[in-house]
Amino acid sequence: MKRIGGPVSPARAPRRGAAAAKRCLRAVVLAALATFSATASGRLSVGDLDRAVRARAAILEIDAPAARDILKDVDLADPALALERGRLAIYEGDCDAAAAILARPDLSATAEGAALGDIARGCARATAATVIVNDEARGVWVRLQDDDDRALVPLLVEVAARTRDVLAKDLGVELLRPLRIDLVRDQFTLSAMTGLPEDAARTTGTVAIAKWGRVTMLSPRATPNGYPWLDTLAHEITHLALSRGTRDNAPLWLQEGVAKREEVRWREPDPLDDVPSADAIAWLGIQKGLGRPLDKIGPSIAMLPSAEEAAIVFAEVASFIRYWTREAGDTALPELLVRLKAASSDADLERAIAEISGADLAAWDKRWRAYLATVPADVPPDLAPGGDMPHRQEVGKRVRLGQLLHERGHHAAAAVQHARAQALAPHEPAVRCFLAAALLASGDRASAAPLVEQVEDVNSRHGRWWSLHGLLHGGPGADRAFSAGVALDPLSPEVACEEKLPPDLPADPVRSALCEAARRRAP
Repeated sequence: MKRIGGPVSPARAPRRGAAAAKRCLRAVVLAALATFSATASGRLSVGDLDRAVRARAAILEIDAPAARDILKDVDLADPALALERGRLAIYEGDCDAAAAILARPDLSATAEGAALGDIARGCARATAATVIVNDEARGVWVRLQDDDDRALVPLLVEVAARTRDVLAKDLGVELLRPLRIDLVRDQFTLSAMTGLPEDAARTTGTVAIAKWGRVTMLSPRATPNGYPWLDTLAHEITHLALSRGTRDNAPLWLQEGVAKREEVRWREPDPLDDVPSADAIAWLGIQKGLGRPLDKIGPSIAMLPSAEEAAIVFAEVASFIRYWTREAGDTALPELLVRLKAASSDADLERAIAEISGADLAAWDKRWRAYLATVPADVPPDLAPGGDMPHRQEVGKRVRLGQLLHERGHHAAAAVQHARAQALAPHEPAVRCFLAAALLASGDRASAAPLVEQVEDVNSRHGRWWSLHGLLHGGPGADRAFSAGVALDPLSPEVACEEKLPPDLPADPVRSALCEAARRRAP
């Protein structure tokens, strides 16, 4: 039984090339549109070219209302204006309209038009017969590929709204309404709707991407034991805020580091949020030669060659941003974003960092690496990227035998097998849960309770650990425990139903609906 580490859930689609990153947004857009206009049939007038430039700038800032106003009543005979109208339709989630616009021969004959057309057609296929839930009061728009996921929507809306408020405070960036979220069935659809190669998504375990002005993420039903889907949502919304706040000028290390920092700030801290420590994993990766310079991560963490390298790079950027914001002060980050919005070159970024925090990126990188060398870096083998659980085969054999006995009603015998597994993997939460459930079923509540009492006794966040904790330790903290479980594995019947047996349902209406959805999903 191999312990599965957290997925590379917060991943980015490929970002701008290095040359584009060195020029201001207007210059980039102007050059791109001039090239496009020369390649496509016909040429734009100076006035229309300026209109297309302004439209693309508004779209990249995720300001759909401004872009709609600029493109109102445009003559779609002009190819560059038509291109921007198609791009806006993608950002607004109207994939059918985008596909129709971008199917024009003069657009599809260009590299940019063809690429946008592929995205539009993939999105249109994936979103045929989908369900849209638009919460106008909270300013959140959710599109579901599977209507069975409707019970997840209230939590998606709640966390999206909270995250938007937190980001306005932390980063000084106001995201416009509505926030758009697509919840999809599988990585094939994730790839089709975003442009991330499917093999890259599978290699790194990518489950969500912020691209085209929205968050596209896998339904928790796509993974056997769920994933931290609500933290993932917060992470990806942070990417949207950074793109808006910097006009897409934020380098990848800043994007990912800040997103890792913000992904948990919508909720109360969890003792396992930094287990294993990002500092320790970053230092371990550097020692193993798998760490990368901050400015040489590549176009996307989701494009790295392995999940191990992706985990190390995520730890690097998370550790660096945490160190830099701690040393530079609370105002440094929002000040940097403001400066980046007007940046026209890498030199502008370097100058902004130095003026805001007293040293340039190279100096901060040196200080950070010296700091890493001072932190404890004893990472257990099963928590290290690419690592594995000791005695994995024996643990897996005992767990499986225990499950078979449990399913046949031999709960005391199942507990014996799970206890043997737990002795070999004392900190593995899933094994503790199997044992606790078997003990409960055999009537031994007293022996089950200590297994799910102290969160510090386990080495990772696990949905059922929290639901069992809520059941066995109740009290004022029960509701928080049940919520923590749902944030990790919302479609597990035990977790969603707060360990209640049918036909009983949770008192909370949102979790009651989740419980019913989870029971429908169960075999």
